[in-house]
Amino acid sequence: MKELIVIIGTVVLGCLLFQMIAGEEDSLKSSGARWMERNIEMYQEQ
Repeated sequence: MKELIVIIGTVVLGCLLFQMIAGEEDSLKSSGARWMERNIEMYQEQ
């Protein structure tokens, strides 16, 4: 029973980490993309 709880917890944690890194909105990937777009726009204006 204890092993099952650990496995379920690991899967849930993995899903949360994946959503945080590669999710649609408010993820590290989308935040990085927005940051790069702003930098590119700033350099194009100069």
